Amino acid sequence: NKGHVRLHAKKPFAGPIAKAKRQMDPDDYERVVKEKMKQNRKLSRDEAETDYNDFLENPYYALDKQEEYYKKLGYKDMYEGMIGEAEKEGNGDEVRERIETFQRNNKIKAACVLVVVASVYVYLKGLYDVDPTFLKQGLPNFNAR
Repeated sequence: NKGHVRLHAKKPFAGPIAKAKRQMDPDDYERVVKEKMKQNRKLSRDEAETDYNDFLENPYYALDKQEEYYKKLGYKDMYEGMIGEAEKEGNGDEVRERIETFQRNNKIKAACVLVVVASVYVYLKGLYDVDPTFLKQGLPNFNAR
């Protein structure tokens, strides 16, 4: 098949979580790899292991796969793809509104976190400017009785 190029690594990359999973539960690790190969017959063992290791190591694995899926369909990004596919089913406005609400809420949450972090910094900087030795003894130990 000339249109399909496979990249072969000598050994699939396995980070600490994937290595631990493989060592602690080798039967389950093997079961998942074989299941991946069964689901997608084009995957070699190394590719299936690499995909499973990526899943174990990458907290954004599902989002990355979804982004990759929609880009293959010709969309600019995941959100555009979700809206485009929903429009084909007739509920594009509903999905667009859900995505806009999701993005707006996340921007508000991020701004709140930044405000809290900046406020704590300013507060602690003010304490330090008044008395540079205020943390010399360390943080208070509230567990000591």
